Amino acid sequence: MDRLAQTALSAIRQMQDNKFDLAHNLANVNVPGFRRDLPNEGNAAFLQELDKVSAKVLPLEVELRRFSNEAGPLNNTGVATDVAILNEGFFFISPPSGEVALSRRGDFAINENSQLVNGAGDLVLSDALEPIVLPNFTDLSITDIGEILVQEPGSTPGQYTSVGFIGSTSSEIDQLVKSLDGKIRKNDGTVPDPDQTAKFGQEFLEGSNVSAVEELIQNIDMQRHFEINVKLIKKASDLDSAGTKLMSLPN
Repeated sequence: MDRLAQTALSAIRQMQDNKFDLAHNLANVNVPGFRRDLPNEGNAAFLQELDKVSAKVLPLEVELRRFSNEAGPLNNTGVATDVAILNEGFFFISPPSGEVALSRRGDFAINENSQLVNGAGDLVLSDALEPIVLPNFTDLSITDIGEILVQEPGSTPGQYTSVGFIGSTSSEIDQLVKSLDGKIRKNDGTVPDPDQTAKFGQEFLEGSNVSAVEELIQNIDMQRHFEINVKLIKKASDLDSAGTKLMSLPN
């Protein structure tokens, strides 16, 4: 009976982790470029005791999280600093922790230090993985290969100056996971090298790839499975009690 109860408890613990992922996805349904967290498929270990007919199932903790790389919906915002990646690429960012990561979030703005940042305040990095600093400008253009062109005050109309390229990569996509800080990196905590293969769309913004309806349906399904496993635990307890009573009967 111990195995039945332990298996059910392991499943419940797994569902608790998945419930956290679901809540996190719903909380980010309106965040540009957010990549939906996928449920941990659940690694479990069977610990079998020697000389005993018993086993326990224990869930194994996983630090790195998988995510869905499905594209989110594209919206034409008309905002010059909004940029969407139109293929499978990623921007390079430097979050407050300073560890370079990848992102699809393209709601860019310019901070008080004239640096390009996204809506979360992460620095957007160049193809040299350096912060992008913009001069004063009257007009801004971002090409489909990520080159930033600005028209500076007092310059001849139509005369643009290049201030560099937004760094991007489309390589090693299958090795990308979410680190503990929620940022996207490779399994070993590093990022791929810039290869400038992403295709950019200025004045477009990619939305989150989370579907609120799908997440709510999963929540209902998870609740059903939770109730089933609670019943299994109760059944195991009842059987165990019945077995104990049977063994205590006089011969």
